[in-house]
Amino acid sequence: MYSRARAVEGGEALEASVGTLLGGRYRVQSTLGSGGMAVVYKAEDAILGRTVALKTLHRRYAEMPSFRQRFRQEARAMACLDHENVVKVYDISQDGEVPFIVAECVDGRDIGKLLAGHRGGTLNEKFARRMAAQLLRALSYAHRRGVIHRDVKPSNILVTAGGVVKVADFGIARIVEEEDGPEVGKPGEIVGSARYMSPEQLMGKEATPRSDVYSVGVLLYHCLTGRPPFSGDVRALAQQHIHEDPMPPRKLNPKISPQVEAVILKALAKDPNYRYPSAVAMLDAIDVEPSPRIERTAEVPRSGKSRKGLVLAATLVLLVALAGGGALASGLAPADLPLLDRAGGSGVLSRAEPIETGEPPAAPEESASRDSAVSSEASSAEISAGASAAPARRNLVRVPDVRAFYDYFAEETLVGMGFKVRFVYDYQEGYASRGVTWATDPAIGTLAPSGSTITVYATPEDYRQPQL
Repeated sequence: MYSRARAVEGGEALEASVGTLLGGRYRVQSTLGSGGMAVVYKAEDAILGRTVALKTLHRRYAEMPSFRQRFRQEARAMACLDHENVVKVYDISQDGEVPFIVAECVDGRDIGKLLAGHRGGTLNEKFARRMAAQLLRALSYAHRRGVIHRDVKPSNILVTAGGVVKVADFGIARIVEEEDGPEVGKPGEIVGSARYMSPEQLMGKEATPRSDVYSVGVLLYHCLTGRPPFSGDVRALAQQHIHEDPMPPRKLNPKISPQVEAVILKALAKDPNYRYPSAVAMLDAIDVEPSPRIERTAEVPRSGKSRKGLVLAATLVLLVALAGGGALASGLAPADLPLLDRAGGSGVLSRAEPIETGEPPAAPEESASRDSAVSSEASSAEISAGASAAPARRNLVRVPDVRAFYDYFAEETLVGMGFKVRFVYDYQEGYASRGVTWATDPAIGTLAPSGSTITVYATPEDYRQPQL
């Protein structure tokens, strides 16, 4: 095997030529990128045959035994982050003395490249809000697991062709931050991207979830104005982040809505206590409506009328789908497409409702017989009964999609919609054994009476899933 170390932006990292087999298993195909802390390769897993990304850190960190141990611990913690908006970590290995992380290879572009490819270096507000919503869900998930990102920046936020956001490099900044000492880097060196760091991080204080909230505010500012709020060398950036107020983003881009400007400025508060207390709180403030989607259901129409209605509804859905296909064929860029949203809501279209197509009954004539009058009275009674039943139908609430939520967050969501909750815990393939929900009864998208009990199925917490 041929490999050597080379300098990369002030440090050394493992360099591997195309075809090199790292760790006796991963064959390098190309270099995806490099930064101040690491180099990322695209490689093929020679055993499983899948494409992966290999992230190797600078040799100056890898040569320290204490750092290598910490690196493995953090990589294992990162591997436990099982969320659709987090880049999945498959394995940690090493080649000689240089450790590397084996992660999901995301087919997409990072936010930095998206910004560079747009006129003015900005993204439209709708896209930016949907991107931020998925980013905040990923951060919220990690924060609940005790993991703080510490280095939220454009190059760490990937967007797939399907519009799904993937957050990379959880925990890496923390590893370097905690292990830095006199022998690592220059005195006063700040590891990470100072343009997006919180004031407390730049002052050497411990990062908290609110530090990530600040960085999301910087990222949104950059996406919507075309530049970060502050610029300069590390020393100048630190002074500005700590002491100076950013220019209101609407002065740079009047198209930004006042609501989003308020969200950004609150996230950029110097004092962490004045920011959003959590990623979820900032997500609520952004208030992104979920994209409509249709859930598959096992319902069978009971009458010919309902069957006709479903045919009509299916025809309408097909027309809409064709219209969407035309939009794609017209050459819309990924940045113009809405990002999918995992969180369901009461306003989400989750199935095609039957449409009644029968003719309305004819009005009774004045000269009708007594029998007709009786029949008319009966009809009026039915209409009255139907009117009285209308409020009951309005009390039906659609069961939201709470899959991949923690059990307590799923309970909070369902109770907030007026349901009672009952849990059943069991293992489920593809879901981490950490109290993660994977199904409901009644099923997702079903209309259920407000106040009724929803059975939520979740994986057991703090139990190791049996290995097959």
